[in-house]
Amino acid sequence: MTAKGRAGAKNKTFAPPAPDRKKNEAKISHMKKMYLDVLIADDIRTDIEQNKYPENSKLPSEKELCEMYHVQKMTIRSSLQILKDEGRIYSKNKSGYYVQKRRIVKNLRYFCSTTSLVESMGKENESLLLKFRKIPCDKRISQRMKINIGTDLYCLERLRKVDNAPVSLEWSYIIAEYFPGLETFDLSGRSLYRIYEEEYQVNMDRAEMQLSVVFADAEEAALLEVAKGDALIKEEGRTYDYTNRFVEYTETFMRIDRFQFIK
Repeated sequence: MTAKGRAGAKNKTFAPPAPDRKKNEAKISHMKKMYLDVLIADDIRTDIEQNKYPENSKLPSEKELCEMYHVQKMTIRSSLQILKDEGRIYSKNKSGYYVQKRRIVKNLRYFCSTTSLVESMGKENESLLLKFRKIPCDKRISQRMKINIGTDLYCLERLRKVDNAPVSLEWSYIIAEYFPGLETFDLSGRSLYRIYEEEYQVNMDRAEMQLSVVFADAEEAALLEVAKGDALIKEEGRTYDYTNRFVEYTETFMRIDRFQFIK
């Protein structure tokens, strides 16, 4: 284009199109509806945590919740499904929704015994001793504990109950040298870690944990009162004391509906 042509050309400005108010209002209304179920689920969750709806109590019906929150039934059903997926509530056929038992929350960032966690929830904690014997370390445990085959270990199998219901099956492999005479203590009536602290002045400091999902065999199913083949959380742990000394290796099989892990 020549200089004359450029000079004669008209400059054009492009203004953005005028906003479509009705379209924007419809979009905002749709977004509000999308998040209503989340907000209602959060409100019901708070009521559960504050014990407005105690464990095993029935929630208001879908119709009652619709009237309480002034929303349609589909929104309430979506809210209840959120809480159901979280394990907060469960449904009974033709009966409604009920509050699930509180899960034992284990924080992966901090070391705390399960006994202390249960007690902090105000729950009754019971640990039934199923087996207790001294054994030489075999090849499988040697690989996990990274100690020599033949090392003397205390081997404990315990069933943990919370409010008289089984929640976990726990195996502990303890280096016997550090706790001589451990078999003389009542391991059902006292926390194992408290025995370490009070009787041996050994304080637990940290643990390394690995989590996986396994499926209950016949023995685990019978003890934990689940169906054979049901999913369980398996926690493998290596526990150290305040001197950074490796003390025990544990394998714990937990009911998936009774535990929650957070960071």
